[in-house]
Amino acid sequence: MIDRNTAIWFNPFGEADCESEVKLLKADYSRYFFYHTRFNSRALDPNVFLIVGRRGSGKTALSQFFSFQKKMEGAIAIDVDEPAVFEKVLEDITLTAPHSREVAIPRIATIWRLVVWSVIFRELQDLDPRIRTACIFGTREGKLSSFIRHLLKALLARLVHSGEDDLLDELEAIFLDARVHAGITAVLEVAKKRPVIVAFDTLENYAIHDPTMMRTTAALIKCGSEFNRDFAHQGVHIKIFAMAEVFPHLKEEVILNPLKTVRNEVYMHWRPKDLMRLISWRFYNYLEAMNLLLPESRRIDWDSSTDVLEKMWYPYFGRTLRNEQQLPEHTFPYVLRHTQMRPRQLIVLCNAIASEAIEKKTFPQFHPSSIVNALQTKQNALAEEVINSYSTVYPKVGRILEALSGIPMIFKGNELDKRAPFTASEWSGEYSPHSFRQLVSELGIIGRIRHLNTEAGYAEADFEYSTESRLPLLSDDLCAVHPMFYRKLNVKYENRVRVYPFPDHEDFNPWRITK
Repeated sequence: MIDRNTAIWFNPFGEADCESEVKLLKADYSRYFFYHTRFNSRALDPNVFLIVGRRGSGKTALSQFFSFQKKMEGAIAIDVDEPAVFEKVLEDITLTAPHSREVAIPRIATIWRLVVWSVIFRELQDLDPRIRTACIFGTREGKLSSFIRHLLKALLARLVHSGEDDLLDELEAIFLDARVHAGITAVLEVAKKRPVIVAFDTLENYAIHDPTMMRTTAALIKCGSEFNRDFAHQGVHIKIFAMAEVFPHLKEEVILNPLKTVRNEVYMHWRPKDLMRLISWRFYNYLEAMNLLLPESRRIDWDSSTDVLEKMWYPYFGRTLRNEQQLPEHTFPYVLRHTQMRPRQLIVLCNAIASEAIEKKTFPQFHPSSIVNALQTKQNALAEEVINSYSTVYPKVGRILEALSGIPMIFKGNELDKRAPFTASEWSGEYSPHSFRQLVSELGIIGRIRHLNTEAGYAEADFEYSTESRLPLLSDDLCAVHPMFYRKLNVKYENRVRVYPFPDHEDFNPWRITK
């Protein structure tokens, strides 16, 4: 829980980024963290080393969780954040590797392996003199990312003076060094009593047309796969957070032997009931700290989505409203369908609703007009955040998407082929109608309708961000624009239909409402 003095600096539904919350709450962040989601236990599975999520899906919060989780008693969590600090040096080293990815990636993976063990030695040096002796690259003070940059610069200097083949021989020699071998042995002894978890945050530069950084990321995943295989059963775990925006490209075109390298990955696909419980937990903490909690919200079973919905959502948001088209909806699916099922997006929307209520002096209860107005106001910001997250994957993506302006909310897939040629001059890579369809699907802007009931006024649609593979859009498919992009794309409301982008979830049926 948070206290009042802290809560007054908080938004009612928390901050949009984990870093800000950790900075404000410090050690109390573990009490604010929501434990009741399936990602927490799945991420701690010793067989899991790769966690895939889009921007705003909660990857940073999950990496923080490793430091205070209870499943692995006494665990030592090492969080390698801010990879941008050492990214450029790593890129310089990668550029020296041979052009063939079959040769380059295994060699870069060896460098990553050295980085992982050097980080572990540096963090555990006080636990055993053998580990301190193994710190052959020093124990530079400050952030781990700065230490890694120092380590990589030392490797780069050796490379410049000796040549690539000599450096690789040196790397192999380092692992055969008696000091390093003894250090690894000491770490494994420590890990028998206190498991070690090394979490690598996402590399920020993930331009798919940059072969250097794509190979670097693929090499990190290869390193993680092998490290997990060799050491997880001995108590030393590696967890790599990968950007879902680029992961399909890595898996299809860059990673060597995907079936061997990529296994047991966890996709951070949130379910409606988990998001509802998460956002309600945050609001509960704020209201209790501010002494604004209603009596019916006092005793809640946080493992029961029904209990949370009845005691923490309905008393404040109400049950139903009429949307901008004057169609009736249940409040939670109405808010949720204007997100791509990511915590950050839901937090931003709920805080905007709270701001409207504060202005209208109804807080902590939200009038339907406050909910509708807030969602209309924030749509552009959320849409632009998604577009921005793909700016290095698809250069000029904003200009390309202008071709969708004025598109109907529901349309046949061949409409995309009609609009695609208008984008040809904006593509940095090779243009094709297929590339355009892939782009709008990959960003989660256009989905494929599974079921349309015009009489009842709803459509169930699949969007790629909720799948573990690509969602192809064919010319004869019935397609829908994601509600979050209506304002950004000036979508035509030709159908009085509510598009629900979460048809697979058991939570959906009770929320279906007819005209």
